[in-house]
Amino acid sequence: MKILEFITPSNIGGAENYVVNLSKKFAEKGHEIFILSSAGENGKNPELSVFKFLQNSGVPFRTMAMGFKYNPLAILRIAYFIKKNKFDIIHTHLSKANFVGALAAKLAGIKSVSTAHGLNKKSQYKYADYVICVSNAVRENLIMQGMNGGKLGVIYNGIDAGKFNPEAEGLPKKGDASASGSAAGGGKSFSVGMLARLSREKGVELFLDAAKFVLLEIPEAKFFIAGTGLLKDELIKKAKDLDIYNSVYFVGFVGSNLVSFLKELDAVVFPSLKEGLPLALLESMAMENIVIVSDVGGMPEVVADGKNGFIIKSGDINAVYQKLVFVYNNRDAVKEIAKEARKTIIEKFNIQDCADKTLDLFSKYV
Repeated sequence: MKILEFITPSNIGGAENYVVNLSKKFAEKGHEIFILSSAGENGKNPELSVFKFLQNSGVPFRTMAMGFKYNPLAILRIAYFIKKNKFDIIHTHLSKANFVGALAAKLAGIKSVSTAHGLNKKSQYKYADYVICVSNAVRENLIMQGMNGGKLGVIYNGIDAGKFNPEAEGLPKKGDASASGSAAGGGKSFSVGMLARLSREKGVELFLDAAKFVLLEIPEAKFFIAGTGLLKDELIKKAKDLDIYNSVYFVGFVGSNLVSFLKELDAVVFPSLKEGLPLALLESMAMENIVIVSDVGGMPEVVADGKNGFIIKSGDINAVYQKLVFVYNNRDAVKEIAKEARKTIIEKFNIQDCADKTLDLFSKYV
């Protein structure tokens, strides 16, 4: 098949990585893949340049100006691009691409499949022939809005567990001084992370509130926030107001250093108020991190409480605090939970299965 992956990103996150990872698997299976993206350079933050991200991916791509969401000129340009290059199917991601790409596909006479990465409004899938939902929670959200369930299917996100492997060559072993050894004050070090866009729905403020309580009991704890977003300055101010700024590190976009970053953490928290199924959760579990997730979206479909991670009620700061203290005080006991987390990803959330199921779906429309 000749497949066009179309995405309209605002920065580099889970959906963008999903597109690249999936495209590489498609190519490995002998399919011809091309990525079309709406954005190029990021003037405010060059490290988040979509152009450079795609360039480094090794997948053939092109960036194209899209204008506003319902831009008829953009629709015509994409339709022409599809017909000129004789694509068999278009696979769209994120709101603008889902709407514009599906319309362009109809003009070009091919089928379109969208992937719903989050709890989105049904309107953006109006013209899609089929919608892949990354979790059952995403599917149920669209059905509740009145979408036909026959048009919706679930294919879970997948990651490369070979890349996200705590035993990978060159990484420090768990227990090394560079990973989880002794803190300067003589106590055990304790590194807690969060990977997310810095927005309200991701619950970063709750993470800081919980950190305040944890530090009262574990003063050597360190909290790392990986991600960018509009709330950064506000969150820095909050950390200062809570008097925990010296223990909180805003590390920004970690990019190619993600595996090493995850290796250094003892626990990763996902306190989201709204969520589809974050790729970072799967990556953290594959790296044998202890994960603490809120009971929203597709996260409870991956995490079995007490078996391969912990689930807390959304917005419950005290529960985050209690789970982190438990992890700190019971490191030997939680090792089995961490190993079970990786096993879950290998068995149920690997990129190979995700690619195979997606290609099987495509073949029904080509």
